[in-house]
Amino acid sequence: MNELRNVVTRQVSPRAAGFARIVLGAGALLKVIERAPVLDRLSDPSVVRAPYLVAQPSLADLPPELVVIVWIVLATAFAVGAYTTLSGIALTGLLAAVLLSDQQLYSNHLYLLTWLVGLLTLARSGSALSIDARMGRGRRTIPAWPIALVRLQVVVVYLFAGLAKVNFTYLSGSVVAASLRSEGPLAIPMEWRTFELMAGAAILSILAEIGLAVGLLLPKWRRTAFVVGLGLHVGIAIVFDPTLPLIVFALIILSPYVLFLDDRPGRLTVVWDDSCTFCRGWVAWFRRLDWLGAVRLVPNSDDAALDRLDVRREEADQALQLISDDSRAQGFRAVVGILEALPVSFLLAPLLRLWPIARIGDAVYRRVAGRRSCGITHPLG
Repeated sequence: MNELRNVVTRQVSPRAAGFARIVLGAGALLKVIERAPVLDRLSDPSVVRAPYLVAQPSLADLPPELVVIVWIVLATAFAVGAYTTLSGIALTGLLAAVLLSDQQLYSNHLYLLTWLVGLLTLARSGSALSIDARMGRGRRTIPAWPIALVRLQVVVVYLFAGLAKVNFTYLSGSVVAASLRSEGPLAIPMEWRTFELMAGAAILSILAEIGLAVGLLLPKWRRTAFVVGLGLHVGIAIVFDPTLPLIVFALIILSPYVLFLDDRPGRLTVVWDDSCTFCRGWVAWFRRLDWLGAVRLVPNSDDAALDRLDVRREEADQALQLISDDSRAQGFRAVVGILEALPVSFLLAPLLRLWPIARIGDAVYRRVAGRRSCGITHPLG
């Protein structure tokens, strides 16, 4: 009961939810481009309707231009965080109405979008990175339970998608082969569509989706899951048709990834050389891009702070120092650790830990550090 009470009453920083709202709002804007032709087609009296219930009201009875305009206005307001609660509720209602208006308007992606918009609205995601926040309508903390439900929804999507594909038809590779591009520069040659390759691709996709469900749940494997998820959805959008729905789905499903990051403010401490002009430029960029408030920056001229952190001045002079609860890194590895905490780079940053990239990065860091301009001379600059 105490754990359940903690889930219901816990408050978190709104920054991650704000970033997820922006990306999800962009996905909602692209989704209207995909659904607009269906709305337009259903507005034709000669087209057969497929309602869920007899004589049910339908948005298809309204001018499709009106529905599209309202959708765009609400999605834009939600993305920029203008009257987020009101626009989020209205957008959720509109998406649900479109979803339920006619069976021909149904889309798994639209269903997922509806739930995510609704949950981020409940989470008061307009409290950060929004017009509402700039106008003083934000909150310093927001409820954690809708965020937990968003994460759970993402995990369920991957787990269900993976398990649903465990059947003879999909495992044969025929579904994969039929979905590949047939035209254009990215078309997959027919001679590559052999049983062995297509069945292998089918098995890999199942393992990737089930692996993502598990990896996103376990903090130890989240770095890997971020890269796999990004690679999976980018790869699908490149090699499969139709392109637009897959790009929209990528935005929808990737937008909540940021909510899997550690939400503790100031969880990373970075010690940097404040006598270095070059370092000041990079630190300024880190400050601008640290939208989640994950990084606490400490100049190496603060001797008292160095003592508390157990960092020697010589170490801080030589290279950037990154300190977290259970680890410590310096130089290029410290830079990678910072990038893994920034919303704009956390999906790709784990790739920088791969052996060849890490070796090159470390060599480049040491070379740049040796040439940097500082107020005093250090072993590396």
